[in-house]
Amino acid sequence: MKTVPALFVLILSLTVYSPAPAFQAETEGRSPAAGPNPNYSPHGPYAGPLTLPHIVRYRELPMRMHLEPLILPPDNVHLIDERMVPLFLRVVNESRDLEVQEVAALSLARVAGENVADISHCGPALRKVLKSTASRRIRNACGFALAAGNIRAAEPDLVSLASDSDDSLRLRVEPALARWKAASAAELWRPRLTDALVSTVSYRLAAEGLAALNDKTSLPLFNATLADSSAAFGRRKAAAAAIAQLDPDLAFSEAQPFITGSVTDRLLALALLDNTKAESYIRIVSLCDDPADAVAAVAWRQAFRLCPEYLINHLPAGRSHRDAQIRMAAARTIELFPTAERTSWLHQQLSDIHIEVRNVARQMLVQVAEVHSNLKNQIVGMAADMLKLESADWQGLEQSLILLGQLKATQLSHLCIPLLDHPRDEVRVSAAWLIHMFPDETIRDAMLSYIEKTEKLIEIPSGLDGEITLKQALLIQYGGLIRLREIQPMLETKFNKLALGGFHERSAAMWVMGIFFEKDPVPELAAKFAEMIRDRTSMPPEPPQVRRMCVLALGLMRSKASVEVVREAYGKDSPHTLIPGTARWVLPLLGEPLPAEIPANQRFSGGWRLKPAERP
Repeated sequence: MKTVPALFVLILSLTVYSPAPAFQAETEGRSPAAGPNPNYSPHGPYAGPLTLPHIVRYRELPMRMHLEPLILPPDNVHLIDERMVPLFLRVVNESRDLEVQEVAALSLARVAGENVADISHCGPALRKVLKSTASRRIRNACGFALAAGNIRAAEPDLVSLASDSDDSLRLRVEPALARWKAASAAELWRPRLTDALVSTVSYRLAAEGLAALNDKTSLPLFNATLADSSAAFGRRKAAAAAIAQLDPDLAFSEAQPFITGSVTDRLLALALLDNTKAESYIRIVSLCDDPADAVAAVAWRQAFRLCPEYLINHLPAGRSHRDAQIRMAAARTIELFPTAERTSWLHQQLSDIHIEVRNVARQMLVQVAEVHSNLKNQIVGMAADMLKLESADWQGLEQSLILLGQLKATQLSHLCIPLLDHPRDEVRVSAAWLIHMFPDETIRDAMLSYIEKTEKLIEIPSGLDGEITLKQALLIQYGGLIRLREIQPMLETKFNKLALGGFHERSAAMWVMGIFFEKDPVPELAAKFAEMIRDRTSMPPEPPQVRRMCVLALGLMRSKASVEVVREAYGKDSPHTLIPGTARWVLPLLGEPLPAEIPANQRFSGGWRLKPAERP
């Protein structure tokens, strides 16, 4: 036997830069892929689409300076060194060291699991080793790889392997057998249904596999398990789920005595009723009012998936149920069948104590408003009525402000001004966000006074309170969008990297300075921006967020004399700072051709214990 190449075992940990959340929003004529609109000029209400995360946190609300234009980080492409799979395969074939051979097989399983390379050609070698080795660990590792690689020719080998293995292996290989509908596995799974010593996990895998095979001959065995009150609940539930899939009529009849039983019986009834028989829906919905939250929550989720229209009469109770899962199911049901009254119920859920419930309610209100224009005014009006400083309902205030932003309610800034002093950061920042999204000239003087007052607080260390600098950054952007030139002297202090306010406020200041000198490339100002953009290595260096806004400011100014520094930013900075993408977008504003798109980030999978001795 040939010896394998020199190897070393290495544990490699990777630290990956994680960019801030990107928001899918883009205004007409401002496509990063196509380059900028030559008349690019941020102003007025935001008109582009706005996509928010499932659960919105006030620190992550998208800012105008990040939306116009929207620059996304490059895609991540996960790769593997092309030498790795051949190395793993050779080690599996030739190694005499059992531990190294096992590691190679597990590495192939990981390659397939992470979908970074095709290992189908490794099937014959893995099957050969699985059959020939006496080592249980190596057989298991080869089985993992064959299942992960979706190598269907290995079906008989995996069936044989699983027949005398434990749950740790069966969990890895038997879902593949079920997915392949491997008929030969029926003889592996069927005996487990009568084996009192088999684990609940193995029983469940057998039940799911036989159901996938549509093996109706197993129904009597499933019925016997279901009827055995001494059997573990997990086994009985797996049997009930298999019966529901194999024979809906039988499942419906078997469910009837369980509906009036104990909590576990009622959960088994729901598993039986999770079938395609329409009569089962009525029985499911009857359990939505169950006194046990565990039963009611399962019933609500099941009914919403199968027959949401059956839940309409249960909405009055579901919308205020003590279980958060039920309240969310009620909100989603209302979105499907909205009326004026039900819309008011959704609005009340904006104040829910559970963060996901109130975020789901807001999402449902947005969808109702988009589809049912006759209800949009009601939704906007109810949210606007919430905007009162004296309200202690900070959850409802925060969600109402975000909802109004999503619905582009552009004339409510005057109601947001008092909320800038609310006790909760969630409300203060969200109010500033709504003001800056839809800048209103009529509050110009009030906002100038507020910005100046806030800046004085920031200059006093004891005045720093919560997210005051984030709020100020949003208000500064408002000032730029309405050309509030009175704040320019304050913004000029932010060129100093040690200025109070942090990167949020300084980034906003750079963007707004670019707006104030739009199409006016003042050399002294352009030189300051250039100096900050190139400040990559000093201690401390300029934050990338600030440097990025300096690049955008040069584009706003149309500073053609700054082409070199913008090109340098395009070529030098890390793509995940978004500086190269911004520089690429800015260059056409400076009279240059649109450069090539930022290439995808090739992220090589690391942490391999086996690696070639030679560097590539």
